[in-house]
Amino acid sequence: MRKYPLVLLLILLTGLIAGCISSNSTTTTPTESIPSETQTLSPTTTSSPTVTHTETPTESPKKYDTLELLQEVSEIRQFSYASNATISMRITMEQEGIVQKDQVNLTILEEGYMDFESRSAWINSTTMGMPGGPSSKLSQIIVGDITYIQTSAGWIETEDANTSRFFWEYNLASLARKYLSREPDERREDDFLTLIYYPESSDIEPLARMYFAATPDTAIQVGNGTVEFYFKDGKLIGGKISYTVVSETVTDDPMLGTMIITQEGSWNAVIWVSDINKKKSVEKPST
Repeated sequence: MRKYPLVLLLILLTGLIAGCISSNSTTTTPTESIPSETQTLSPTTTSSPTVTHTETPTESPKKYDTLELLQEVSEIRQFSYASNATISMRITMEQEGIVQKDQVNLTILEEGYMDFESRSAWINSTTMGMPGGPSSKLSQIIVGDITYIQTSAGWIETEDANTSRFFWEYNLASLARKYLSREPDERREDDFLTLIYYPESSDIEPLARMYFAATPDTAIQVGNGTVEFYFKDGKLIGGKISYTVVSETVTDDPMLGTMIITQEGSWNAVIWVSDINKKKSVEKPST
């Protein structure tokens, strides 16, 4: 049985995501120093000085409710971001009774810019096999419903509305607008505010299908979905998306015969927002 090269797997898994960061923080409470008392003695009287404690009021950080944060993200017209996604997959390939298994670990580093006013965007990503595996780069420009993909032969144009729709629906800002319409499942406040949601599998499946479906007929199952949003002083600063996935693809090639490819593993992506409402140029490439 022929073995699919890892480069093919990289192509199948390379994609884009606009979406979150998990961060642990520790808050140290300063210890207040209390003045020591002194006592003065004389032959006729005994007196104790009065100790006066003066507390300087400290301003507590403002607590933002979900509706206030929703209003904030609703005013995002443009934003830039950087993301780091890790994929850990056990891949099983079966052909003519022969079973071959591989462990594939990938990292996808991505930088992007999205402009909701002009409906234009650019995304640059690098997918790397870990550790020390092959890597591939992907550049995309979106103008309206048209996506331009850079290849070794130059830019190619695709009018597949599903591709552009994915970017406009599954970027971090759009997801925040969707989820902040309801209260989070968990709320944590440390160095920054974390809102945590546990979405239905149907909400995560389109995201998993974009990355793990090799064909339109690929069967996808997702679980353990988590979507997080991070805010500092009421501003969206990042987020995280994670889930587990199982996919099965059946291919029927005249030369290779029937092959069943099963992928089982996890996706974790963290996203930091670098700027908001800072307009940048997005130009349609020459094709």
